[in-house]
Amino acid sequence: MSGIAVLRSYEAIRNRVASALQGERLLVIDLGGGRVSALVAEIRHALLNRSLADRDVDVYAALRVIAAASVPAAGMRAGAIEDEGAVAGAVDGVLRDLRRRAGAVPSRALFALSGGSPRTLQAEGETAIPVRLVDDATVGRVMASCRQEIALRIRRPLHIEPLDFSRNGVPGIADPRGHGARTLGVRFGIVTVERASLERLGTVARHVGLSVAGVACAPAASGVAALTEDELSLGATVVDIGAQATGVASFLGNRLRSVHSIGIGGETMTRDLASAMGVSFDEAEAIKVAAEGGGISADPSVLGGAGPGEATTMLTGIIRPRVEEVFELVRAVLPPGDQRSVVLTGGGSRMRGMVEAGGAVLGRRVRLGRAIRTRGAAKGTLGPEFAAVHGLLAHAVRLHCEPWSDAMATVRDGEQAFGGLRQWLRENW
Repeated sequence: MSGIAVLRSYEAIRNRVASALQGERLLVIDLGGGRVSALVAEIRHALLNRSLADRDVDVYAALRVIAAASVPAAGMRAGAIEDEGAVAGAVDGVLRDLRRRAGAVPSRALFALSGGSPRTLQAEGETAIPVRLVDDATVGRVMASCRQEIALRIRRPLHIEPLDFSRNGVPGIADPRGHGARTLGVRFGIVTVERASLERLGTVARHVGLSVAGVACAPAASGVAALTEDELSLGATVVDIGAQATGVASFLGNRLRSVHSIGIGGETMTRDLASAMGVSFDEAEAIKVAAEGGGISADPSVLGGAGPGEATTMLTGIIRPRVEEVFELVRAVLPPGDQRSVVLTGGGSRMRGMVEAGGAVLGRRVRLGRAIRTRGAAKGTLGPEFAAVHGLLAHAVRLHCEPWSDAMATVRDGEQAFGGLRQWLRENW
């Protein structure tokens, strides 16, 4: 299907998530390349009726974690599902752990994927019919006018967000309501992934008795879990360093702006170690994990001369070039001249010196992220390696409490955007 109605596609994504929020509990699962992690959260429905723009209410408190589980991954390649049966076995294992901890788990789940070759595009809509006062109905109509060509036989939209508006040709307006307008436009951001990756996810879900209520790109989910309100508003980039892939998600104006995927992760560094040292992959991984608080460092300054012994220097010399390569690839997908801060998430970010290495290569402020919006979870499950699964909870809340939900509700099913000049003038003058 080409020329999709962007607003209707956005509403379809929101409605699927809303269906998972109708019960008493929400199940979220991160299909990482190294581990499969899952949470079950209780739902406080009273808070879900509030808007994300209501600063007096902590809408994220609507979900409170009651159980968490994590098991080694299987059947994944480059962050995407390769062997459905093996992935289903890992998911079944994490579900068994959850049931032991929380009892029954929901039959619908939200999933995070780091693969699927995400691509970002934008869609725009505009009307030239003047109005004395822009209101929800006006905004809803201009949103409904927005269409975008997507080759749905190959790719599917995963994230759709209204980014900003233009009024009388002036772009970058966060909220046009309350002002007159000769022309009004809207710009949507759309992230698509390979259709095959979602079909494989559906197969895995069916194998374990689940239905898919929603899917998010892992770095996008990590962003809404780990970024502060100022970072979401003023702009920041999340670099999610997983086992098999590194995701890059940029945010600005409380909106997801772009998502990229780089096919290098922590396992690549482990293979480098194994090859250089002549040991097995598991032995190299044990050395690398032990080094998180020990001698191996990604910090370029470590190899400056004084400091580590010969063995540690050799290991650092193996790791450092690959880490620098990752950050060079990250820098290549960032907008030229962009100086917004970077937040590291994912299991690969835990290695000592990653923050320093990122700062040296990217030339901007870099910090280590953790889940900051989750309620009820044990402290040990809030680290950067669990940011994506916690981000699924925040992602669900953000979709449900969308500030433009009233505007979208004004567009009736089957209504043609700006379908008649007479009706439009009658409604607005």
